[in-house]
Amino acid sequence: MKKIITLILIGLLLSGCSNNDDEGDDCILDMAVPSLHLRIVDDSGANLFENGTIDPNNIRVEADHSEELINFQFIPGNEFANPDAEIRVLDNSLMLTVPHRSKYEYTIYLDDIEEIINVQLETDQSRKICGATYYTPVVASYKKETLEISEVSSELNFLVILEI
Repeated sequence: MKKIITLILIGLLLSGCSNNDDEGDDCILDMAVPSLHLRIVDDSGANLFENGTIDPNNIRVEADHSEELINFQFIPGNEFANPDAEIRVLDNSLMLTVPHRSKYEYTIYLDDIEEIINVQLETDQSRKICGATYYTPVVASYKKETLEISEVSSELNFLVILEI
């Protein structure tokens, strides 16, 4: 009986997904969550993680949509990756998930340099095949200045460069 219920559940999950060869999208890929990558640089454009000014272990992130600290991931430089690969622009950045909200704010505490960064973001709701709905960032601002948001390598990775 348990096997039958398991097979029915798997069948329902897979029936909602199909491979649309016309668009080249794969349903499994569309279930991924968009990621916002923040690269923190100084006024000369030097990456503050890469040059050791900021230790990624001494960072806390809060969000106005959560009472808890936000989990983030530091993306270190990958010495084995192709140096010309587009994805390399995400090296030495903070990766945060994009929540299901139209507006939100991240507060990033950089304990090494006693700096607090408040980044405001606005998103658009997107719907892709397989019924996966998610939000993608369209506007980012810091100190009331609009920041450029770049799509990197796929439609689910976004890069914002913060100059502090």
